[in-house]
Amino acid sequence: MNVKNNPPTLYNGRRASQALKQPLPSMNAYFSKTFILTALTFLGLFAAGRAQTTYAVVVGISNYQKFQPGKGDLIFAGRDAELFYRYLTDPRGRNVPRKNVVLLTEAQATKTNILKALELFAEAKPEDQVIFFFSGHGNAGVFLPYESSGIKPLLTHEEVKLAFRKSHARLKLCLADACKSGTLEIQSLPPSESLQELSNTNIIVFLSSLSNQLSVEYGRLGQGVFTYYLLKALRGEADRDNDKSITAFELYQYVSRNVRNYSKQFNPEHTEQIPTMYGKFPKDLPLAAYP
Repeated sequence: MNVKNNPPTLYNGRRASQALKQPLPSMNAYFSKTFILTALTFLGLFAAGRAQTTYAVVVGISNYQKFQPGKGDLIFAGRDAELFYRYLTDPRGRNVPRKNVVLLTEAQATKTNILKALELFAEAKPEDQVIFFFSGHGNAGVFLPYESSGIKPLLTHEEVKLAFRKSHARLKLCLADACKSGTLEIQSLPPSESLQELSNTNIIVFLSSLSNQLSVEYGRLGQGVFTYYLLKALRGEADRDNDKSITAFELYQYVSRNVRNYSKQFNPEHTEQIPTMYGKFPKDLPLAAYP
């Protein structure tokens, strides 16, 4: 983690996530293909005769066990997860029962604990939805659990995909504000399937940036920029037509526009951070309702 002194409230978390290696497609093509996104589909859908149930696993790691101070630790990844958990369980947010949400932060977020928590998704019925949120370090094809040295152990995207495959949920969402410190070297990573390949008609993957970019966190926001605007969007700010519902198109437009503008304005390197999304779904798919 590099802490920038000018301005004093800026922290560059060096977040990076696996995404498309070519430019993001146009918005017209975006919702007609399988494509990328570094987070979220909280529908207010109800199946006939039974209300939809949400199951979620929320992970955030700021302080890694084996990283030297200043060479890999983040500032706000743990807080990102806590605020996302609060949104899910808040009656003014998604109002998900706490028993349906597993929150793992810092030393709790070991690979063993994350994999155990993902078993919760197997409880979902066809009309339900499951959500995996991760904020912390990542690299191509992997997320780094708390005890990772940067080389091992690693939580592979394939392991997340396996948990999704075992679930009968109607909708499966993976949201990742995953980062890689500029001073952290990750070597000899094992090959694994990309999250892009995870996308299907009932799976949405929302990532914080393209694979050749950094995702950042800022002191003045107290969060990663991606998670900050994601939560604002889900709480109603993305609702362009004021119908109390946030669609996939509204969510993507709001988060992408604000993250790109903010990161370009305040990143000392003046590099845009471009959120990207994978999935096959109608652009008017409702993702969240708010009071």
